[in-house]
Amino acid sequence: MLEQMKSEETLEDQLHQQYAENDNNRIGVFTSFIIGIIALFGLYGYVFVNTNSREYWNFNSLEYLLMSFITIGILFFLALLALYFGYSLRRDQIIINNIRKNRYKDDEKMKKIFKKLYNPHDKDYFNFLPDFYNLFFWLFFSSEIFLHITAILKIIEIEKSGILISKCIVFSFFLFHIVFIALTLIIRCCYLNKYKKISQ
Repeated sequence: MLEQMKSEETLEDQLHQQYAENDNNRIGVFTSFIIGIIALFGLYGYVFVNTNSREYWNFNSLEYLLMSFITIGILFFLALLALYFGYSLRRDQIIINNIRKNRYKDDEKMKKIFKKLYNPHDKDYFNFLPDFYNLFFWLFFSSEIFLHITAILKIIEIEKSGILISKCIVFSFFLFHIVFIALTLIIRCCYLNKYKKISQ
């Protein structure tokens, strides 16, 4: 009995330490993501605004398109990072939850300590990632959509101003955007399937 109590105390200490470490890691990740996305949209916004003059496009007709490719590519990569880190944390939560169930012979005692705040099971497409990473994923994905819409508006503006852009380039431009948006959602589905396998 005494040995069981010591084992439970040790486990609680380790879980408490892990929660603290995870909070510190989240602050670091949050700061990096925010700085990255501000810098990215700052550069994209600069190019977007400066494409309003006809002279600019006469000399640099592909610069905006190239910047758009790069920006959506980076947003795609950031969304994948949010998926990877979020899935990894959820996987670890499932493992820790299994350890807790194995250690705490008294199920009521376990429920009293952890309640329902730490339940990594029974999640769906929209919440299988922990809240922190889920928020970032949808931020990056909605940024991809926003970028796609602004790019369409800019192409229409360029065409109306009389500057001709190759139809092949425009088609490739839109195809690139659509493929990345679709890939983001497909990869999320793949991670959801991985989550379902380990949470059974």
